[in-house]
Amino acid sequence: MNPLIHAEFDLDGYRFGPGHPVYLSRVDTPGIAWRDQDIVNPVGANVFFGRDYADPKPWGLDFTITGTTPAEAAENYFKLANAWAAQHIRDTPGEELPLDFNMHGTARRIYGRPRELKPDDATDLFVLETIKAKATFQPSSAEMFDGTTREHKMTMTPGAAGGIIFPVIFPISTTQGGTRQGIITDGGGLTPTHDVQVEIHGPVGKGHVTGPGWEFGLTNNLPYDRAITLDARRQTILWDNGSSAAGLITPGTRLDDITIPPGRSEITFKGADQSGTSTVTVTWRPTITSL
Repeated sequence: MNPLIHAEFDLDGYRFGPGHPVYLSRVDTPGIAWRDQDIVNPVGANVFFGRDYADPKPWGLDFTITGTTPAEAAENYFKLANAWAAQHIRDTPGEELPLDFNMHGTARRIYGRPRELKPDDATDLFVLETIKAKATFQPSSAEMFDGTTREHKMTMTPGAAGGIIFPVIFPISTTQGGTRQGIITDGGGLTPTHDVQVEIHGPVGKGHVTGPGWEFGLTNNLPYDRAITLDARRQTILWDNGSSAAGLITPGTRLDDITIPPGRSEITFKGADQSGTSTVTVTWRPTITSL
């Protein structure tokens, strides 16, 4: 699919904006609402500040829907309504859609769910070639991400061979674990991003990945034809067939800690792999800002 142009949007494959019969005439990005735990001093002046939480407000979108005839304009509205309904995610708690858009030549992304959509006047669907409608989109977080992913991939370095050291601990191995280190020269963005996926692909025994202030470790061996992916933003750890692998992670793995910061950072991959073919792939979207 062609890259988005300025002011063009993509909702799960449905596009609107310049060059489309559906485009935006207004966008309202109201920013965030701070939910605080402030306490007013009950016996004196001043306020004690507690934790603050950023709650994203819904975006407001005003649509203009066009057609060469009233029938065509109505059909274009119904296509928008079908995309906005997003029926395939409504029954799944936590499921969301990416809303991608281009702003001045730069791709951006937010995650969330489409909410209200209604025409300004339903009578227009019967008589006009131009229809106005209003909609809302609820972001799941206050973060806006880069529309383009970045990736850092490393292949394991085989461990050195060695002799048997007594007392023997079974199972016996005469190969030391391998280690591979890599540098992310620029993570991008303005703040550390949680939109991070870490994939370990076998064959590797007890694969272990560390990043800036976090770790992702497996307690079991991973076969040559299998992979496990941690998704920090979605809070999932899945096998390559989509089933949960959450029971295989080390106690030190904390999904909330896994981020890629702006600038330079280091990734380390360790584990037992005599073949030197196992890999770790870190994929992320830099965090731009919130609107």
